[in-house]
Amino acid sequence: MSASDSQRNRRIVSRPERARDFIVLTGGGAALLSLLVASGALGFIEGVMAAIVLFAGALAYYVGSVPPEPRVEQVTEAGAQPGLAESIKALVRALPFPGLYITPDERIEVANQRCTQLFRVSSIEGALKSVIIRQPDVLMATDRVARTGASERVEFLTGEGDELWLAHLTPGPDRHSVFVIFEDRTAVHRAERARADFLANASHELRTPLTALAGFIETMLGPAHDDRESWDGFLEIMHQQTDRMRHLVADLLSLSRIEFSEHKAPDTVVNLADIMSQTILSLQPLAADKKVRLDFHMPPHAIPITAKWDEIAQVIQNLVSNAIKYSGDDGRVTVTVGTSPSMSEAGRKAIEHLHKHADRSTLLQPRASTEVRAAWVRVSDEGAGVARQHLSRLGERFYRADESRGGEIEGTGLGLAIVKHIMARHRGGLAVASREGDGAVFGVWLPISDAELDTAED
Repeated sequence: MSASDSQRNRRIVSRPERARDFIVLTGGGAALLSLLVASGALGFIEGVMAAIVLFAGALAYYVGSVPPEPRVEQVTEAGAQPGLAESIKALVRALPFPGLYITPDERIEVANQRCTQLFRVSSIEGALKSVIIRQPDVLMATDRVARTGASERVEFLTGEGDELWLAHLTPGPDRHSVFVIFEDRTAVHRAERARADFLANASHELRTPLTALAGFIETMLGPAHDDRESWDGFLEIMHQQTDRMRHLVADLLSLSRIEFSEHKAPDTVVNLADIMSQTILSLQPLAADKKVRLDFHMPPHAIPITAKWDEIAQVIQNLVSNAIKYSGDDGRVTVTVGTSPSMSEAGRKAIEHLHKHADRSTLLQPRASTEVRAAWVRVSDEGAGVARQHLSRLGERFYRADESRGGEIEGTGLGLAIVKHIMARHRGGLAVASREGDGAVFGVWLPISDAELDTAED
């Protein structure tokens, strides 16, 4: 029984009770006054005045005890109060998480701005839920909640399968209606995966240098204990293995940190020209030490990008240092920066090779629209190049580039993997073009920002 029904029943019962009280009070009082007047204990005039006072008091009690009429809301044909729909809309739009309200006819009546960002559509309200929510588990859960009225929680993956969301479903005020609120659990999901990957990779990759160190230590303590002349060679190898482990742990930590925040795009605008100038300047000593000529070409204007400064610097540093290592003595590395009117054209410019028949491979497709303005960076070397069958594997964890280029270059095999994940976070692309014997070209490209730093021209 509803509250309005209870109030209505209480009002109907109270009326005869009040009338009965009024009759008993006035009747009993009148009989008593009549008896007093008849016996001479009370004069006639005094009896009439007492009767008037008694009647007025009883009437005041009767009128004053009327219960207030219950407030009856106007009800629409659908059974909902007129102000309820506006209240639902205000509630959903004020939620700090993506949220929507599904009506009994399975349409999304209201959705907040965060929900449009989650589903990457411009308009949600009024659409069928099956058109917007393309997650079978969530759709089936909405049907169950609408049917049973029991709340549920459902986990699902979105994006490229690396974003984890938790849908909270609860019944709405109308029968068969459902509220759905989405909670982003990607950070927790990435943290768990990064920790597991770090432990697995570290335990696997550190096994080789640790085995080498243990072997040399046993040799120095055992057979070579008195052979001090051989210790210098042993210690040099041990130093190299220790240095390798240090770089390996540093790269693993860097990769784990980048993967943890990859789903969150940067929100600060920086000048790509400044990043390039400072990074190339810091790499000049490495090029001079390797006897490699480092050429740098960049337009004179600013290039605003929405990016994290140190991560873009790390991309350039990894690409250029790799090119220097694989160029050989008296080689040349050329770094070129430019802008293009679209992401698709920037992708072509970023891997232009001296030979038109060079093999090409796109290691990362950009998430940004192909039509937005873009900046690109091209790093080319004159080394041995990369064999065609190895191009698609570049960017994998621990894939050693020297294994495909035929050299014995020290490295952890994580440099390009770090570049790939950084560019994924910045909604950019990564590609390579190479021809054996004619060097390799690595290119990255990402959207240009519309912020006020903008003085760039196409």
